[in-house]
Amino acid sequence: MREAVLVSACLLGHRCRYNAEVLAPREIPVDPELIVPVCPEEMGGLPTPRSPSFFEDEQTGEEILSGQGRIVSEEGEDRTEAFLEGARKTLEIAQQLGARKAFLKERSPSCGCNEVYMGDTRVPGIGVTAALLRREGIEIIPVD
Repeated sequence: MREAVLVSACLLGHRCRYNAEVLAPREIPVDPELIVPVCPEEMGGLPTPRSPSFFEDEQTGEEILSGQGRIVSEEGEDRTEAFLEGARKTLEIAQQLGARKAFLKERSPSCGCNEVYMGDTRVPGIGVTAALLRREGIEIIPVD
């Protein structure tokens, strides 16, 4: 049986990035019929466009899942719960479809696999959705 694969919707050319910019679609090495686009930030209730969000202090996705730290907008609005909700909904989709792999947008506070932003600075870390998927045994693959 062929398995569904989750892919950050922005990587497929969907207009869901914080600034509503459409990225050139990325080549995902999977049968297109198996791809399931997801945007955890929109699924968590955030609008498009929206001001950028970033991790506050030294906490990233793993710590957010453990109840430590916050994700805030440029204006200081706490968006932590929206990011957690989007991560939970993404995991639910993965579980319903039996997906065991996800191609995710690097540096996103939701989907970043190795690097995220704290303010304007790139730092090593993982996004909230990427951390939850990895915690649940789903392979996460970063895509720039």
